[in-house]
Amino acid sequence: MGARSRRRGLRCVDRWLLAVVALGVVLRFWGIGAQSLWYDEWLTSRAASGDLDDLRGYVTGQAGIPPTYFAVMWVWARVVGDGDAALRSFSALAGVATIPVAYATVRELGRRRAVARAAALLVAVHPALVWYSQEARPYSLLCLLGALSLWALARLWTRRGRGDLVVWAVVCALAIAVHYFAVFLVAAEVLAVLVARRPARRDVLSAGAAAGVVLVLLSPFAIRQFSRRGNHDWMTDYGLRDRLSNAGHGALAGPTLPTERWWLIAAAVVALAVVLLAVRGDRGERRAAGAAAGLGIGTVALALAANLVRVDMVLGRYLIVTLVLFIVAVAIALGTARAPRGVGWGGVAVLCGVSLVSIVVSARDPDLQRADWQAVAEAHQAGASGGDRLLVMNFHGYLGRPLQRYLEGERVVPSDETVTVEQIDFLVSNPSDRPCDSFIGLECALIFLGFGPTEAVAPDLGLRERIDLGQFTIERYDTDGPLTVPVEDLVPPNDLPYSMVLLTSS
Repeated sequence: MGARSRRRGLRCVDRWLLAVVALGVVLRFWGIGAQSLWYDEWLTSRAASGDLDDLRGYVTGQAGIPPTYFAVMWVWARVVGDGDAALRSFSALAGVATIPVAYATVRELGRRRAVARAAALLVAVHPALVWYSQEARPYSLLCLLGALSLWALARLWTRRGRGDLVVWAVVCALAIAVHYFAVFLVAAEVLAVLVARRPARRDVLSAGAAAGVVLVLLSPFAIRQFSRRGNHDWMTDYGLRDRLSNAGHGALAGPTLPTERWWLIAAAVVALAVVLLAVRGDRGERRAAGAAAGLGIGTVALALAANLVRVDMVLGRYLIVTLVLFIVAVAIALGTARAPRGVGWGGVAVLCGVSLVSIVVSARDPDLQRADWQAVAEAHQAGASGGDRLLVMNFHGYLGRPLQRYLEGERVVPSDETVTVEQIDFLVSNPSDRPCDSFIGLECALIFLGFGPTEAVAPDLGLRERIDLGQFTIERYDTDGPLTVPVEDLVPPNDLPYSMVLLTSS
C-alpha cells in the first residue's frame, strides 16, 4: 500500500516543473566558482571563516543588515566549506527553491497549472535571480522568503486556517530577520490583509506580533549599524531616480544588459500582459494578478515613503524581495484563459529569450564580470624577481581587499609604515565603454582609475613591463637594489585613506 501511494505521489508531480527546476539548477550552479569574490562577498567570507568573535565583530562593526544570514553562513562554511563555490552554493540552493515556490503560489491563487508552469519558467531563467544565486550575499535568500510570503498569504486568503496564519507570520518574521528591507513587504501584506479582513483583524495583528518581536530583538544591531552612516550613505551618492531606473531595468531584463535598450523588449511584453489582463482577463485572474502586483507596488511605495523620514533603502538588490511577486502577476496576465491563441505564450517565450540572451552575454563578456582578483594575484606572484615586493592600489584600493584571499604570504601595510622592497606592482584598471550596473559588483561598478608611481618614488623605479589582464593592467617596476620607501610616498595624499598596499614575501 505504501509503495502504491508513493508511485501515485510521483505521478502527481508535474514533470514540466521538474524539468524547469533542473534548468534552474544548471543555470545557477554552472561556473558558480569561476569568478572571484567581489568586495561584499569577501566580507561574507571573513565573517563565515573566522571564529564566533570574528562573526560578532563583523556583524556589529561592519555589516549593515541583520546578523541572521551571517550566522547561517558561519554554520554553512563549517559543513560545506568556505571556498568560493561552497559559499555561493547556499544562495544557489535558495534560488532553485524559489522556482517551485513560484509555481505553488500561482496554484494557490487558483490559477491553471499552465500558468504556474510559466511563472516557474520565468523565475528559473530570470537573469537577476540567476546572478544573485551565484553571490555569497543574502539577496537570493531574501527573494525566496518574499516568494514564500506571497504563497503563505495566498493560503491564508483562500483557507483562513489558524495554521496558515502561523505559517505566514513565521515567514514574515524570517524575512525581516534576513534583511531590514523586508519590513516594507511585511507592512504591505499586513495592510492588504487588514483591508480584505481575511482573517479577523485581531488575528492579523497577533500574527504580525511575531515580526514585531524580531524587530525588537534586532533593534540593538539596527541602531548600531544605522548610526554608522557609511554603511548606507554610499547609496545617496547615486540619485534616487537613477536607482529606481536601475532597479526597473534589472527587473525587466536582468542586471547586465547586452545593449542599453534591451529592457524595452521585456517592457513591451509586460505592457501586453497588462492589456490582456484588462481586456481578456476574468475577475479571478484580475484579482490574483492585481494582488501579487499590488503587494509589490505597495512595498516599493512604502520604501519610497520612508525617504520622507530620511530612511533611504531603495536599491535594486533590496527590491529583489518583490521580484517574484511581479513575475507571478505577469505570468497570470499572459496566461489569461481568453487570450488569443499564442499571444500570451508568445510573450512568455519572448521574456525567456530576453533572459537567456542576457545570461549568455554576461557570462561571455569579460567586461560584464566581477573583478578577476585571482588573475591579479597569479600575475603578481608569477613575476616575482626575488625579495619582498609591493602591490599598490592607490585609488579606491580598499575594493581590492579580496586579493588577500588569493595571495599567499601577503599583509596590508599601514600608511605610516616604511618598507624595503625590490619590486613594486601598480594596479591600474582598464576603462570599459560597455554599459554597466553600478550596484551589483561588476568590475565596471568597482572601477578605480589607478595610476603609476608618484613623483616621490618615480626616480627610483624602472618600468620593467606592463601586464594586460583584460580588466586590469599591472605596471611592474624594478628598483636598483633594495629600496626603502614610506608607504605614504606611494600614494597621493588625498587618496591615502582609500588605498591599499600589499606586501608579499618570496
